[in-house]
Amino acid sequence: MNRPRTLLRGAVASLLTAIVLLAVALPLAAPIAGAERAGQAMGRPHVAAAPLADPHVNVTITTNGTPTFAPSVIHVTAGENLTITLNNSGSYNHTFTMSTNGTEVFPLNWSPTQLEAYFVAHPPLVNASMPADTISHVNVSVNASMAGGNFEFVSILPYQFQAGLYGFMDVTPPVSSSLTFYVNASDTYRFLPDSLNASSVTKFPVAINVFFGTVGVLSHTFTLSPVPDYNLSSSNYSTFFTQHAPLVNIPVPTSAGSYNNATFVITTAGYYEYICSITGHFANGMFGFLYVGIPTVVPYVANVSTAIVQSEILVGGGSLLAIGVVLAAAAAVTGRVPSPKPGQEKFGHY
Repeated sequence: MNRPRTLLRGAVASLLTAIVLLAVALPLAAPIAGAERAGQAMGRPHVAAAPLADPHVNVTITTNGTPTFAPSVIHVTAGENLTITLNNSGSYNHTFTMSTNGTEVFPLNWSPTQLEAYFVAHPPLVNASMPADTISHVNVSVNASMAGGNFEFVSILPYQFQAGLYGFMDVTPPVSSSLTFYVNASDTYRFLPDSLNASSVTKFPVAINVFFGTVGVLSHTFTLSPVPDYNLSSSNYSTFFTQHAPLVNIPVPTSAGSYNNATFVITTAGYYEYICSITGHFANGMFGFLYVGIPTVVPYVANVSTAIVQSEILVGGGSLLAIGVVLAAAAAVTGRVPSPKPGQEKFGHY
C-alpha cells in the first residue's frame, strides 16, 4: 500500500472533522460566554429615585347584613390620599368609625356604652353612617406620622362591634428607595445573572423592579420566594408556592431581546431565592438569589445536572481543535508526521 497516500487521506479526514467541530462548537460558545458577561453586568442594580406615593388610592369596603366588613384589613402607604367606598348592601344600618390611635385594639368585651365613651374622649379619624342598601364615600389623608400604625374601624351601633363588625387600616412606611435589575434566562438552564446584589439597602421597605428576558428559545419563569433566608428544593417548591404566594412570577417573553417586568416590595433584610418553576428546570440548576441588606454569600451549593455545558469548556475545546487543524494541515503537506525510523515499517509502526 502507498503509505504517503494513506497518510494524506487520513490528514484530510482529520482536517474536515476539525473544521466541522469548530463550526459547531465556536458559535455555541460565543453567545453563552457573551450572555454570561452581560449577566454579570445585569447583576449590578440600577438605582432610581424612590417612587412617589400614589396621590389617590381607592378601596371598597362591603357589608351585606352579616356582622363583617369585607375586607377586614386594608393596606395603605403613608403619604397617600385614600378614598373608601362604603357599600352596605344589607338591610341593617351601620357606621364606619375609625380610631386615631394606630396602636390600640378595642377589647371585644367592651359594652356599647364603653365603646361610645371612648370615641367621645378620642374623636374618631372617620365617622360615617352606612344606611341600609346605600353606597357612600369617605376620604382619609394618611400622613407620615401614621406610618407603622394599625387603625381599627368599627360600627358603633349597639353590639355590632361585639358581633364582629370591625377591621383595621394597616399603614406602611413609604418606600425608601427603588432598584432595578435585568435578568436573562439561557437554554443551559441558568439565570444570567444568578445573583442580584442589593446589599447596600439600609432602609425598608424598598421597591425592586425586575426585567426578565431570554437569550434562548426555551420557556422559563422568574419565580421569587417571599420568605427570606429560606432554601427551596426541587422536591418542595411546588408545595411551598401553594402555601406562600411568590413575590413575583414572570414568564419569559416569547422572543429574545424583549422583557417582561414586575415590581415588588421587600420589607425585611435577607436573601430571597428565585427559580424557574417549569418542571425539571430548577432541578437542572436554574435558580439564583437576591441579597437585600446583607452581604452576598452562597447559601448552599446545588447539585447541577452534568448535561449543562459551560462556555469555558466549549471555548477551550475550540482552541484544542484549532491546534488539531494546524497539525492536520501539516500532515497533508508532508505526507507523514514524523518520518518512520528504519525497521518500523516492518512492524506497522508509524
